[in-house]
Amino acid sequence: MLSARLRKNWALVTVLLSAAMLAVLAGLQFTWTGQLSRAQAEMMQNALDNSIRQFEQVVQRELAYLLVRFQPRVRGARQDRWDQYAGDYALWARTTSYPAMLRRVLFHRVNPDGTEVLQELPLGQSEPISIAWSPELEDLLAAVDSARKPGIPTWVADPSTPAIIRNEVILGPRRRGADRFQPPGTGTVILIPDWDYITGTALPELVRRLFGGRDGEQLYHVAIAAEPYSRVLYRSDPSIGTAWLDSADRRRRLRVTRDSTAQGQGNTGRPVAGSLGGPRATARTQEVTWRPGLGLRPRIQMASGEPVPRLIIAAAHASGSLGAVVERQRMRNLAAGLGVLLVLAGAMALVLVSARRAEQLAGMKMDFIASVTHELRTPLSVIRSVGDNLAEGVVQSAQQVRRYGELVRDQGGRLSLMVEQTLQFAALEAGKRQFHLVDLDLVTAVDRALERARPMIEQAGFSLERGDDLPMPQAKADEEAVQQILANLLSNAVKYGEPGRWLRVETAVGSDAPHRTVQVRVLDRGKGISPSEASRVFDAFYRGAAAEQGRIRGSGLGLNLARDLARGMGGNLSFRSKPGEGSVFTLLLPALPDVQA
Repeated sequence: MLSARLRKNWALVTVLLSAAMLAVLAGLQFTWTGQLSRAQAEMMQNALDNSIRQFEQVVQRELAYLLVRFQPRVRGARQDRWDQYAGDYALWARTTSYPAMLRRVLFHRVNPDGTEVLQELPLGQSEPISIAWSPELEDLLAAVDSARKPGIPTWVADPSTPAIIRNEVILGPRRRGADRFQPPGTGTVILIPDWDYITGTALPELVRRLFGGRDGEQLYHVAIAAEPYSRVLYRSDPSIGTAWLDSADRRRRLRVTRDSTAQGQGNTGRPVAGSLGGPRATARTQEVTWRPGLGLRPRIQMASGEPVPRLIIAAAHASGSLGAVVERQRMRNLAAGLGVLLVLAGAMALVLVSARRAEQLAGMKMDFIASVTHELRTPLSVIRSVGDNLAEGVVQSAQQVRRYGELVRDQGGRLSLMVEQTLQFAALEAGKRQFHLVDLDLVTAVDRALERARPMIEQAGFSLERGDDLPMPQAKADEEAVQQILANLLSNAVKYGEPGRWLRVETAVGSDAPHRTVQVRVLDRGKGISPSEASRVFDAFYRGAAAEQGRIRGSGLGLNLARDLARGMGGNLSFRSKPGEGSVFTLLLPALPDVQA
């Protein structure tokens, strides 16, 4: 009693410790998941900020590289050579990442006599060609006039054209001879970018490269707008609007230009060395050169005289905001962790149930050993007593010898039955039982089983009824196994058939299965089986409350062995029972087709 109580308390302590450990793991999982989510959010924000900085640097570098190549070269005669511009144009086209972003290069020159000349420098040529003012170029006149305001010559942006203009440039070829110092006239360099290429090819490619994933998927949507969002210059998704810009994950001022009125002005009205940030001038030649990769901002002012608008770059995760993405990932991590904990809890529960079942099985085995020991002791005692009487000559008459011989036979049969059941159970558990399936007449097999069990039935005072559903097809079965099954069923019916003391054995053809079966049913009018014990009737070593209370002898292997034998032949053993009304055990075996029957 004390040992059982300790085992029960230990099982309870184990359950409580397991639950506490799972609760601790759940708390740690929740804490770790929150820390991981915060670290992931910070990492994604840093990665996004880094992508925006790289985007800004690339735009600065490309714009500064373009403008510095068309920066006027300051020489002694303050004269810019065509071949120098053509060479710089070709060099820029070969070395830039986006040569198609510049659509046209124009020169507007005002000669000393006041005449105006419009020229275009095609890529690959050393001299410009004269062109006429086309309707699309008429709007440039106002921008050119705006660029001629007094002050330091600088780049002027005209968004309406669009164009980038540099005024107060002395244009013309190098002059030789007596008139080599004659000034060719002042002029304007006009750069016309291809905005369709910039917004349709260059920027999308740059966004994919800097804001995309490793597999090429788009991680972020990006937009560039003039503050306060009066004009969206570029959007990576057509659905981007003002509301999206207000709720973007990151918004940052895009510093790609410098206002010319801010810094770097001189008193002579001449270009200041280093005014673009990227160029530098040498003291000897005053020649402006370019060092690529500096990521410096060029100086640009607006043609209207207004301040250069502030450009805002905004980015948001393609699946929603960064917070929503991190939260979804956190919920997935929590779900995965919860799943692991549930699996762990299930495993612990299985271990505890298995331990409990193993404990119960060990108890049933001990009961089986005790029961079998008692069962063996009784016939062995009778046999030894009979042997002693015969050896000592106590038995004299033939009638006594016959009675003693019947006792030895009956008790030896009990011993043989118990040994045979134990051996068959061991063989079935080890998978070594071999079945010899033949075409069996089930009615004849039932008659043989009843003939063998009749003395037991009559001695117990049971009445026996018989019923057959004829004609009965043959079954594919092992006759020895069928006899063993019927013997176990009849023995159980006699043991538990009180108080009805009635048995009925009937055969029938089954019609409720996909394949036709033959059935043998053993009915009794005993106490029946309670619903709480119904699930364990076929368990090995299990003996119900009726067996314990009525001190009914047995090993608890009969029904388990019968069911395993039935399944080994391709059939099954089932039962139905109602407390107080008795039980019905049904043996089902596959029937042979009528042709073979």
